[in-house]
Amino acid sequence: MPVLAFLNQKGGVGKTTLATNVATALAIQKQRVLFIDADQQGSALDWSAARKGELLFPVVGLPRDTLHREIPALGESYDWAIIDGPPRIYNVAKSAIAAADIVVIPVQPSPYDVWAAKEIVDLITEVRVIKAHLNAVFAVNHKIVGTAIGRDVAAALASYSVPVLEGQSPNE
Repeated sequence: MPVLAFLNQKGGVGKTTLATNVATALAIQKQRVLFIDADQQGSALDWSAARKGELLFPVVGLPRDTLHREIPALGESYDWAIIDGPPRIYNVAKSAIAAADIVVIPVQPSPYDVWAAKEIVDLITEVRVIKAHLNAVFAVNHKIVGTAIGRDVAAALASYSVPVLEGQSPNE
């Protein structure tokens, strides 16, 4: 079962939105998805509680630093596990990275987001010492077409050892 973790130490970059949309896309493709809300704020849990009708996938709250040990048993009947991570770098984030096969790092096209990404990249590098196959990618989120920073964010992120997902608006 592949595990995707959406992590960034900065809040408001779109971790929960991207995670729920990826989980929904997988579920629509008839994949069995387990969604894990590892953020103590519990936004994904609130989202699932507010939904009307049947959910496409279960959402469980697991903001614990034992996440990497608990996912295998929790996810044994699922095709995918999606982790919505906490907005700070601490033990829960490190556990989510240890559980993940791929870490998606949402960033907004701003110098602050580029600078703040260093902490999560450093933590990924640390976990790779014991989990060499761990993959990570940046996902540029909230990009405004036609702005200089929108054009330059990929170049700014190139100083990190993590690739930037390619994607663009149809207007670019």
